[in-house]
Amino acid sequence: GTCLCPQPFQPLPRFSLETPLPDIMIAAYLFLSGEHIQILSHDTSLRELNTSQEQANRFLQVIARYLQDATPRTEPFPEFRLSLPERFFGLPSECKGFLFQCKLFFEDSPSSFPDDKKKIAFILSRLSGKALEWAEARFASESSLNCSFEEFVQEFMQVFYQVNVKYTESRGLLKLKQGNRTVADFSIDFRVKAAASRWNKSALKSAYVYAMNEAIKDELATLDEPATLEELISLTIHLHNRLRAKVKTNDTSFPSVSSETHCVSPSTESSEVEPMQLGHIRLTSEERQRRVGGNLCINCGESGHSVSTCPAKVKAVQLPVLDSVSHLHQISFCKHLCDLQLAPSVKKL
Repeated sequence: GTCLCPQPFQPLPRFSLETPLPDIMIAAYLFLSGEHIQILSHDTSLRELNTSQEQANRFLQVIARYLQDATPRTEPFPEFRLSLPERFFGLPSECKGFLFQCKLFFEDSPSSFPDDKKKIAFILSRLSGKALEWAEARFASESSLNCSFEEFVQEFMQVFYQVNVKYTESRGLLKLKQGNRTVADFSIDFRVKAAASRWNKSALKSAYVYAMNEAIKDELATLDEPATLEELISLTIHLHNRLRAKVKTNDTSFPSVSSETHCVSPSTESSEVEPMQLGHIRLTSEERQRRVGGNLCINCGESGHSVSTCPAKVKAVQLPVLDSVSHLHQISFCKHLCDLQLAPSVKKL
């Protein structure tokens, strides 16, 4: 068989400059030299890329710190909390409002009032004056607190929200009048009292119309009745605004009447306007030509004087302004005079 004994070491052949290299070794040397040059080139490129990446990272860190400093720090918005209800001193008019605020406080913090006993204790802690005296007498023992919240509220209302308060609210609704207020302002007061009265819709609409001024009632009489109270209120607000705009339009369409306003009469006979005194008829063109041609007075038809000195002519007077008459009434009065075709010269009022 084959001998497996170690063979003696055979040294590599030595080459010298004089020893010619085989062609394959020369080719391998040239190839490896080219690869070595490429590897060195790649290493240089990688080092340059690494340096550029480090510079870019440092630049991004600077930008991030700048943006972090420039961004305003927003504090977390605090949770909205209702304020405590005002203390209740036992006034019947404030009873419902006090209980309403307490119920809002319970709904805002349900975890703080898990049972009826906590709610009752909170309401008792907000009492003062006569209301506190009642609570001390009514809930003197701890066992007296063993009632439901609904039962407590019912008893609380029986004590402090007296029956006459309900009647007062109903009477107050009937006594409401618009007066000098705008319909929009009046409707707010009416809504408040209407909510407390608990009247039905038809009764509320009747009470609302009854409280309106006569001008609004006259306008409503020509229109169909709205189906709801809200529609009625919107309609009256629209009517009120339209009436106000109409008054302003009339106010600017005619000159205001002042204490210096006069009714000026023609001063010469050459005026083309014939006299139009109350009780006289307008002259025909033939009659006017006859009086002018006969040198007669155009006003009365007599001779010996002119229109300016006619004894039958009523002297022009100043139109007085009454302090008790409004500006709008003065304008209506002037329009009435024009409709009657009074002469510029009228009798003194």
